[in-house]
Amino acid sequence: MRNAISNQQIIGTGIFTPTTDAGYSDTVTINPGGSGPTLTINRAELAAVLVAVQKGHTEIATDSASLFQIRKQLLNPMAVLHHLHRELLKDIVNLIQSSPSPVTFYKVKSHSGNIGNEGADHLAHKAAVNQFSDVSLPPATDPFYDLFWLSVPNKVGSHAEELRVLTNLQGKLKHHMHAHHYLGEANTYTLLYKLWQQLHDTPQRAAHAARLSHTASYCKAPCACPIQ
Repeated sequence: MRNAISNQQIIGTGIFTPTTDAGYSDTVTINPGGSGPTLTINRAELAAVLVAVQKGHTEIATDSASLFQIRKQLLNPMAVLHHLHRELLKDIVNLIQSSPSPVTFYKVKSHSGNIGNEGADHLAHKAAVNQFSDVSLPPATDPFYDLFWLSVPNKVGSHAEELRVLTNLQGKLKHHMHAHHYLGEANTYTLLYKLWQQLHDTPQRAAHAARLSHTASYCKAPCACPIQ
C-alpha cells in the first residue's frame, strides 16, 4: 500500500481472533517498525506472527508464505543467515522453542471469505493508514549498514556525474576493468606474489606431466602386442 500524498509505501498488520474465551472477538493493530529496505510486506507478516506468539496464541492461521521462512529458521538457521528480517525470525523461533505449549500454524487461502483472515486484512489496512497502533515494534536496524557496493561513474548530461551501482561482481565488474588490471593495485614485485605464482603454477605443471605420462603409457600398449 502507498500513501496517497507522498506515494511512499506504508505497511501495517494486525491480529484478529474471531472468538475468545470470554465470547467476543479480539483485535490488535500492529506497527511493524520497518524503514528503508526493511519497509516490506514480509516484515509486516512476520511482525503479526511475532506479536501473536508474544500474546500466548498457540494456534495461528495466516495466508502468508512467511511460515516457510520460520520453518527454515527452525530447521536450518544458516539458510536465512542474511535474511532481511532475520532478527524477527530469531525472536519468533526463540518464543516458539520456549513456549510451554506447542505452537501450531495453519496456512489459509487469502481472500477466500475466511472470517479470521478477512478481519486480519482489515486490521492491517487500518494499522497502515492510521498513525497509532495498539502495538509498535522497535524500529528495524539497517541490515546493510556495514556493506558497501562498488559503483562506476555514470555521466548525466554534459557535465554532471552520478554513481551507478554494479549489479554483480563478475561480468559487470570485468566490463570496467582492463585485463592487465584484474589484480587491482597489487604489488607484483614482492616475494609473496612470486611464491603465490609458484604455487599457482605447480598444479598446472603436475597435471601436464600426468597427461604426458598417461599418453606415453597408452602409446606403448600396442607395441607389446605380438606381430602376426
